[in-house]
Amino acid sequence: MRRFWNIGWIAGCILLMAGALSGCKGSTAQKEPAVEEILKAVQEAYGEDYLPDTDLDEEALSQFMGIDMTLIDTFAAQMPMISAHPDRVVIAKAAEGKGDALEEEFQRIRTTIVEDQMIYPMNMAKTQASQVVRKGDYVAFLLVGAVDMRENATEEEQLSFAQDEVKKAVDAFEGCF
Repeated sequence: MRRFWNIGWIAGCILLMAGALSGCKGSTAQKEPAVEEILKAVQEAYGEDYLPDTDLDEEALSQFMGIDMTLIDTFAAQMPMISAHPDRVVIAKAAEGKGDALEEEFQRIRTTIVEDQMIYPMNMAKTQASQVVRKGDYVAFLLVGAVDMRENATEEEQLSFAQDEVKKAVDAFEGCF
């Protein structure tokens, strides 16, 4: 009987240690999530209001958005197929030692979109509310959110709505770490 108790006790200890070790792996994974997991979290934050429906490949990021791909290790990116919507979500893990440069690159792209590109008047607030966020080697360009359908909203109200919408993506991104 005593021998059985020892085996059970040892097995229990092993299970507890395995659980503790998998918990450590889980916390490491939370600090280093896959870019696809972050994108999924952003998508889920919007539900049906998430407009990007087309995955972007390396060529699209390089040619269409002008991103220097040597700064990126891995990425997940989407935009809508309908050009009337400016939405773009780019989640990237920087190449080793390139986090600062990638963040600067995304800020440059944001500035170009806000200041230089022809934007439908209905999308001005959304582009102005866009954000670049960073956690360690992960950088995201977030131009996303529901369409403000209010006809008589002031510019300030439209911007506030767009900022609240982008905050959903920022919160989803930060919640992955």
